[in-house]
Amino acid sequence: MKAVKGVHLQGLEDVQRALEVVTPRESKNILRRTTLRVAQQVRDQVKEKTPVKTGNLKRAIKAKRGRGDRTAVTATVVADRSGGRSGKAYHWHLLEFGTVKMPAQPFISPTVEGMRGEVPGIYRREFGNELEKEMQKRAKKAKK
Repeated sequence: MKAVKGVHLQGLEDVQRALEVVTPRESKNILRRTTLRVAQQVRDQVKEKTPVKTGNLKRAIKAKRGRGDRTAVTATVVADRSGGRSGKAYHWHLLEFGTVKMPAQPFISPTVEGMRGEVPGIYRREFGNELEKEMQKRAKKAKK
């Protein structure tokens, strides 16, 4: 099979058509990697907006691929409690929403809302990149 170059995806139908070219296992792997790449970009944006005092919270923000199931592929962005040097990243919600004695310093919600419109474009771009990598890998195997 020839490698696909210059993949341009418009909508969900294009994604489905592109996935028909590859096996179900390969397509699920492509979707997993794509979803994780999108989560990593969200993570990077959240890290940029994180209020920094000691840096523990910034280091604790991670993108993780979820288990998903047969019909869903998941990835999440979390503030890992074990992150940082001393595991003191549990306070993200106190900063985000504030307390009685501390005003809110939202950094997650504004970032996610700001990126909401960009996510489909990011997803299409990352999907095209991952599909192209898969096709190149397949072409390389076919040459052997």
